[in-house]
Amino acid sequence: MENKKSHLGIWIDFSSKNIFTNLISSDHPLFFLQKSIFSFLKSWYDCSPVLIGFTSGTTGIPKKIFLNKKYMIACAKMTVDFLDLKKNGILGLLCLSIDYIATKMFLVRAIIFKWNVYCILPSSNPLKDIKESFDISSMVPIQVYSSLKKLKREKIKILLIGGAPISIDLEKKLQNISTLCYSTYGMTETLGHIALKKINGLDKTNYYQSFKDVHLSVDKRNCLKIFSPYHRSNNNIILDSDSFIQTNDIVHMISKHKFNWVGRYDNMINSGGIKVIPELIEKEIFPFIPFHKLFFVSSIPDKKLGDKIVLVIESKPFNFKIPESIFVGKKKFYKPKHIFFVERFSKNSFEKFNRKKIINELIQKKN
Repeated sequence: MENKKSHLGIWIDFSSKNIFTNLISSDHPLFFLQKSIFSFLKSWYDCSPVLIGFTSGTTGIPKKIFLNKKYMIACAKMTVDFLDLKKNGILGLLCLSIDYIATKMFLVRAIIFKWNVYCILPSSNPLKDIKESFDISSMVPIQVYSSLKKLKREKIKILLIGGAPISIDLEKKLQNISTLCYSTYGMTETLGHIALKKINGLDKTNYYQSFKDVHLSVDKRNCLKIFSPYHRSNNNIILDSDSFIQTNDIVHMISKHKFNWVGRYDNMINSGGIKVIPELIEKEIFPFIPFHKLFFVSSIPDKKLGDKIVLVIESKPFNFKIPESIFVGKKKFYKPKHIFFVERFSKNSFEKFNRKKIINELIQKKN
């Protein structure tokens, strides 16, 4: 693995036999980026069959989890097969934190298939100063938003987008670029994505397609169950052919390999006896909120309704009103009854904010 350095990023050539050469000194701006990547690589090459990772903490505190290297290799190969990236000389752009399972799996693919990877510090606008072009990269939606102008110049051939739902607005904007964009579905427990949805191009789809060795079903809540020979259950027991990973993701199943993601069961609201999936309301509201502002739909206790639907925006208060045209007919029950502004959402190390914690803090202030 050859390491070339600049003030913007570090090139790591995984086709080279020299693994840790030409290291950056501790006073270099990229020293801690190098240190985090090399720490992962040293763990990867040691004699242990597992790595220690942490779940993303979407619904609570991140939990320690053991990542089986043999299974990580199998999952890495499934992605490369699916995207047809087996040719020599693949150039990758790494612009996410090494804490993410997406980054770990990106590096595993690079190791196995000997990619040349340009590693830069994570930022909301990763392509700002990038002059090179790449075969593949992984980003979260806010990074994609900031990179739209550069993507129109074909800076990246294949882009994997995950970590948060892709809004209708962003999906529309991605129809105007030649980069092949895929929305990913997966988590730390599944060793990254197990299903992809092509969201632009002539052969785009409106559903997630799982890899061939992954089989899917739902429980009585319509929450996804994932069957795979390469994954572990939440208590780190190796899965057998009859075992599965149970998620809290509400989905609409099309077949055993295809589904649409609807929302999270643990976010569901019961307002006046009507069950509401907040992610569906968020899709309706999104076009009217400045894209750089985080927001979510949740609920607070109400004497009449039981739970009252509210909108929470990460911002200082500003003049904002939800258009009446969004919530007409039966949708009138889904309209947020109140808008809260929170100057800064509390987030964990994975930059995930906890809806319930933020709501509880708002309730305490309100009381």
